[in-house]
Amino acid sequence: MKLINRASYMDTLTSLIGVPDIKVITGIRRSGKSKLLEALRDYVEANLPNSNVIHINYNLDEFENLLEYHALLAYVKDHRVPGKQNFLLIDEVQMCDGFERAINSLHASERYDIFITGSSAFLLSSDLSTLFTGRTFEIEVFYSRLRSIVSMATRARSTVTSMSTREPAVCPALTLIHCKSTAINISPMSLRRSS
Repeated sequence: MKLINRASYMDTLTSLIGVPDIKVITGIRRSGKSKLLEALRDYVEANLPNSNVIHINYNLDEFENLLEYHALLAYVKDHRVPGKQNFLLIDEVQMCDGFERAINSLHASERYDIFITGSSAFLLSSDLSTLFTGRTFEIEVFYSRLRSIVSMATRARSTVTSMSTREPAVCPALTLIHCKSTAINISPMSLRRSS
């Protein structure tokens, strides 16, 4: 499978390394949260030699035994390496019962650089500031094609005329984007300037 380079998201994530906040990557299903977390893991392992990465992906059955927060806490503590910069990367954190207790405890210990992903449906329905007692930094991920459309519309501003595509729009529910003073209508088959 070909991965899409999501440079702006990676720039944001790498700029947050060492920031003591809990970094929460949110977005709708299939928007690329898991792949971004894997790319961050690869970046840390390749560029920070004094690092230790604890990566838990709840989409994999090998982490099924960590679906309760006590087990998660024990696993993370067992895999911490003293004297190194310990990164904790957890994908689909909401699958762990009581995960907020584990994350709050690990954050309070000040021994981990924490990055987590979760579905927007779950994490946005709960208030992140009350869910996690410490400070959080949210990175919202969008489909790459939608982000490209918005970026293209921003660059084109008032010169957008029309553009056809073979695929339906990624987010058909999105009908209007305001781009400075120009409104852009997005339908499943075209991108055209609104009059």
